Amino acid sequence: MGYYLDDGYSGTNFDRPAFQEMIRDIENGLVGQVITKDLSRLGRNYIESGTYIEIFFPQHNVRYIAVNDGIDSDNDNGMDITPFKNILNEMYSRDVSKKVKSGKRVRAQQGKFMGNTAPFGLKKDPADKNHLIIDEETAPIVRKIFDLALKGYGTNRIGKVLYAEKIKKPGAYKPEYFGKYITGPDEAYDWKDETITRILRNPVYKGYMWVNHYDKRSFKSKSRGYIPIKKRAIVPADHEAIIPETEWDAVQDILDRHTKIKPCTSGYDNVFRGILRCADCGKSLLIHTDTRNTSKPVKEKTYFQCRTYRTKGLTGCGQHRINATDLEDAVLSDIQDLADTVVTDREEFVEHILHDMGDVSREVAKDLSARADKLRKENEEADERYVKLYEDLTNGIISESKFKLMSRKVEEKQERNIEEIKKLEEKLGGSSSDAQDIEQFAEELAGAVRIKELTSELLNRLIERIEISESHTEDGGKVQKLRIFYKFVGALG
Repeated sequence: MGYYLDDGYSGTNFDRPAFQEMIRDIENGLVGQVITKDLSRLGRNYIESGTYIEIFFPQHNVRYIAVNDGIDSDNDNGMDITPFKNILNEMYSRDVSKKVKSGKRVRAQQGKFMGNTAPFGLKKDPADKNHLIIDEETAPIVRKIFDLALKGYGTNRIGKVLYAEKIKKPGAYKPEYFGKYITGPDEAYDWKDETITRILRNPVYKGYMWVNHYDKRSFKSKSRGYIPIKKRAIVPADHEAIIPETEWDAVQDILDRHTKIKPCTSGYDNVFRGILRCADCGKSLLIHTDTRNTSKPVKEKTYFQCRTYRTKGLTGCGQHRINATDLEDAVLSDIQDLADTVVTDREEFVEHILHDMGDVSREVAKDLSARADKLRKENEEADERYVKLYEDLTNGIISESKFKLMSRKVEEKQERNIEEIKKLEEKLGGSSSDAQDIEQFAEELAGAVRIKELTSELLNRLIERIEISESHTEDGGKVQKLRIFYKFVGALG
């Protein structure tokens, strides 16, 4: 007599070592009878369990007995109920899977950490495995990566800096998990672009958490479906942030822009990368350097031009051409003026912006409220149409199939309206943090009061975008307007 044990393996699939060994022994004619405590010990997948019991075992002259369920393949009386018991066994596994999944989701939505290993820069709290604390050894590396990204460094360039400074990558700090991937001394410092991107995109560093990275569609499935970053739900967590939220958000904007804008190769340090927009068509402005004049400094022969114009000519849009020197001087002057105003009278500066934003917010709120009221009225009218349709059905004016079709359209329209009303109400309630945002902006400006030149880090902290208008002649001179949209507060003047 032989024993086949599969402790620790799920009965929902049959890819279990001992079970497969038993199958091979059956195929080799070494087994004539299989006995299990009950049907669930054979498996909890009713289709495959039924296949083995009703097809595979009889084909190989194997008698099957499930003791507690009273099943014996040599006795037909008990076999009729077998498929139903297999279904109940699978339903039990399905129910357990749902409960486990639901429990994990609830804890994740509460900001609890549910992973096996803590993210790089953090570690599990010894007193609570679902709580993260800062890892003082590796957290400075995370801060350095974000600082470099804020300066406009791409992931490849960040990786080169980390390699040059011999800073170990995450795998080198967890040899028990990743030791097999560290094959040599240099391998410990070889940062991959995807590793850096994963760190920069992870909200855990600003004190938040993804609810889940994967979604296992079925408890029977071995693989887990990957959820794209843009579609993952994010919730506030209960651990300390390594990176300030405003800085993390600024880095996300930079990453989004850098995926679309190619870096400059002329030698000019393009601090405006991804920030410039055409005031007319909304497309980005592309950088270009006139290489014909070798005597001029690279900045003087570098300019920006509308993307649409570069691809379609004047039939698509105007040039919106602006010289790099002129652009830098104008933006630097505006930042310096604002910074001086903040230092001189910060309270008046904040109150002035709040007043201007209040005027705009009131207009926006009025428009949002009107749109929501309109949708509510549409839903009321839809209720009346539904009553009219029902009356037509009872009076025999329309058929039942037509009533179902038309009423379904009414219900779908109402559901869309309800969803839109919900979004509008969320926007209406989202202006409470204006004062806090302006204070944050004033703080950033105050730190820029003595700047003499622009840097990518400074612009990424302060500016959302800059709109460049087409130049025109005014009072005998050339005029070109720039509109700077600052973080949190928008365009000022």
